[in-house]
Amino acid sequence: MKKIILTSFLLALGFTGCGEEQTKTIEYYMQHENAQELDAKVKECKNNPGEIGMTPNCINASKAAMQKRSHAPDTTDYSKW
Repeated sequence: MKKIILTSFLLALGFTGCGEEQTKTIEYYMQHENAQELDAKVKECKNNPGEIGMTPNCINASKAAMQKRSHAPDTTDYSKW
């Protein structure tokens, strides 16, 4: 019985990270070829700020969008948080 419970717990634990999004840097979002992804991420984050607004990708996408608008370089990267 203990083996079944332990196995079930380990399987559940293993699947919890499967849906996580890879963290992308500000530089990634600043690249021209990723412009559509940047726009989509900013829109997604603005649509659900309470749940995902402070995730690393939302922060990095927001900073990249601000930099693109202002053309001011900023090397702060929150992807390691």
